[in-house]
Amino acid sequence: MSEATQIEVGSGDELEVSLTGGIGRITMNRPDKRNPLSATFADAMNAALDRLEGDPDCRVIILTGRGPVFCGGAELGSIVSAEEIDMEWQYMVIRGVNRMIKRLRGLDLPVIAAVNGPAVGGGASLALACDIAIAAPTASYYFAFGRIGASGADMGCTYLLPRMVGTMRAAQLILTGANVEAEQGCDLGLFTEVVPADQLQAVAERTAQQMIEAYPRRAAALTKMALFRGETTDLETCLEYELYAQNYLFKTDGHIDRLGAFLNRKK
Repeated sequence: MSEATQIEVGSGDELEVSLTGGIGRITMNRPDKRNPLSATFADAMNAALDRLEGDPDCRVIILTGRGPVFCGGAELGSIVSAEEIDMEWQYMVIRGVNRMIKRLRGLDLPVIAAVNGPAVGGGASLALACDIAIAAPTASYYFAFGRIGASGADMGCTYLLPRMVGTMRAAQLILTGANVEAEQGCDLGLFTEVVPADQLQAVAERTAQQMIEAYPRRAAALTKMALFRGETTDLETCLEYELYAQNYLFKTDGHIDRLGAFLNRKK
């Protein structure tokens, strides 16, 4: 994948995907429909993640939405207008969407959500699955599942949210159908910062560049994996994994080159 090349992945109407200077960018590209989630969207997103992760030049991914909305949640019109709901089809859609969430969480690359507006229902889960979320002032998480008679246990929300805010607070937000605006979300730890809308993309890119400078690609991947393993395991297991990661990285060119450069600066 060449630098500064625009790549079409899946449906060109769903996403715009590009790679420049080590930063992969995925832009949800249906602003007229509030950047909705659908089977086609999930397929395109999974393909984009696979493509970027497979490119050795890609070091960080920024996920954002075009227009005033980050992601408006499920594309309900296609469901409501159907004369008969095909349960097998629905199951396959959910499987595809769930794979997308697992891919984001398990990706070898850090993922930054540049949340440019409301993230509704599954759109909130999509942002929560990223490693870092930076918000514009109009950003929000709207846990709207119950408004359509759906379960709030959707797209990993009941896994991701309690680990960020605690089980009791997560229960309050989900069961009341809360709309968490940007500043409140930042106070709760759901956003790392709130920045002016016209600076959102620049701040996301600056954060991505800081990540590139801070870690070689493999070191960043193992660090991300250690962080998320720590959510579900004990201290002893974490220490053993950290030992494995450091022992592995000490033998890599990334460590040897950076250590040599550091020691030369100290002379």
